[in-house]
Amino acid sequence: MDLAHRVEPARYLVMGMYECTPTAASTELLDTSMLICDQHRDAAFSEPFLIRTGASSFYATLTAKSQPFLRFDPGCMQGATDNAKQLMQKVLDQDLPATHTHCWEAGSILIVDNWKMLHRRADASSSTKRTLYRVSVMGGTV
Repeated sequence: MDLAHRVEPARYLVMGMYECTPTAASTELLDTSMLICDQHRDAAFSEPFLIRTGASSFYATLTAKSQPFLRFDPGCMQGATDNAKQLMQKVLDQDLPATHTHCWEAGSILIVDNWKMLHRRADASSSTKRTLYRVSVMGGTV
């Protein structure tokens, strides 16, 4: 999730490919509703995570009834309890297939609902050139 370290993450991401080779790494999307199985749903609502943002760090759960998104970014989120750490590991250990894979070509654009979809770059080991521009669009309803 882009800007998971903010109290309200970006609502949308607009990505555009400026230039790339035919073997440029694709972007994989995962519907956030697939991330937390029923077995871990209660923990996702209750287990606290420290969201590191420097001087403005805060605590939050993966999801909450009052928030219309699932907050997930292992890069800035650290489990504050043993159960939260175990929850993060269980989520990371899942082998979930991408909901959608976007194959890039020069000039293509992808708009992502950051509150509903997680994104990542696919394997880039054979990708020799990939210049991607990205804009985060704020303005949710929280």
